[in-house]
Amino acid sequence: MRCQALSVGVQVPIHHFSGTVHSVFHHACNLWLEPGMLLTLLPSQKGNVPHGIRLHTPPEFTFVNLVQVGQPVACRGGILRTGGSAFSVDLRSARPWHIDLQELHIDLRQYAQAHSWAIAWCELKTFRRRSGLSKIPRVVSPSKERSYTPTATEVFLQPSIHTISALLQATKDFQSEDARASIMPLIGRGPGLTPSGDDFLVGYLAGLWSTACDSPSRRQFLAALKAEIPALARNTNEISCAYLRSAVKGHIAEPIAKLAQQLKQANDMMSVRVATQAALQVGHTSGPDGVLGLLLGCLAWQSPALHLLDESVLFN
Repeated sequence: MRCQALSVGVQVPIHHFSGTVHSVFHHACNLWLEPGMLLTLLPSQKGNVPHGIRLHTPPEFTFVNLVQVGQPVACRGGILRTGGSAFSVDLRSARPWHIDLQELHIDLRQYAQAHSWAIAWCELKTFRRRSGLSKIPRVVSPSKERSYTPTATEVFLQPSIHTISALLQATKDFQSEDARASIMPLIGRGPGLTPSGDDFLVGYLAGLWSTACDSPSRRQFLAALKAEIPALARNTNEISCAYLRSAVKGHIAEPIAKLAQQLKQANDMMSVRVATQAALQVGHTSGPDGVLGLLLGCLAWQSPALHLLDESVLFN
């Protein structure tokens, strides 16, 4: 079976590479390339990722039974072939995919962008899964903590609340060493194939890149994280590590990147809602955790024009 590649992420080598099949799921196939890069094949109904190849596939397509873990793969002349299988991918006409977060320049001091942020925040609160870091917004308000009884999941995640608060403060103060200390306990923490702490950090980095603008101090802070996070990411699984290593370069999966675009454009609140809901639907906890990270990352360096909101909107 030969599939046509629809798009390739910014980090994908398309002419010459070799590796092995790392892992196989119904809607994803991960390839391990030397010297240590993960590449992901995705069906057409899934969004793009920076290290991924999105394929033109029929509605009921699955990678299961097409390829097996450990099979060799090689790409030559734009054709990806799998040893011991008839499955191949034609990359030659695939379009490049990339959303440059650095060009967004989200500014929450502007009323329209602050309002779009608030819409996304309210969508996140409404979604509320029963696991993952997305439960944090219910318990971060000091004035609410005494009267609120956390669930068992929130008790498990309670230490992360204080860690994230410390990370926000370190980011605001441009203290990269303090930020590193706060990032370490989040990596690999929580439920999910990609753990909640990792998903939060991916979204958080997206928020930082989207608000870095042309500020030298912000760019310097991101450069410091870029030097530190790849090594820290070794403490999680290889799939999650790939997303973290992409995010620290400003390369983010399509659902979160499109939400960041809508926060910037802020010209259609329904579009903000739709983009938020699409991002929230990713995985079981990955979506809400990533959206939480993005929204808090956008706040780290900015005092938003949120006079239109009271505390009950933010924290209830």
